[in-house]
Amino acid sequence: MLKVECYTGSQLQENPEAFILKDSRYKVEEILDRWYGEGASYFKVKADDDNIYLLKYDKRSGCWEWVFYQNPSKMNALPYSLSGMNPFRKARWEEMDPDNQFLS
Repeated sequence: MLKVECYTGSQLQENPEAFILKDSRYKVEEILDRWYGEGASYFKVKADDDNIYLLKYDKRSGCWEWVFYQNPSKMNALPYSLSGMNPFRKARWEEMDPDNQFLS
């Protein structure tokens, strides 16, 4: 069950400040991104446990949903396939170097 504590500003827009997930309370340290879909608002947030969560607010039902979780410290620990090929390249995704130049 997900419960979200919000701050409602003068523009009738709710911003998550904290949320309770599986009996644990997490404080939102930063809203990394937000976007709006048909009848819903999405918030990508960094919580006080240093993990990233994607929360969805359904405007029609007035309910929050937990959509996604990411542990950034584990991202560099993902092994490449046994073939040695980067899984992003194997999927034919473009890669970018730190200077935002596409790699071939």
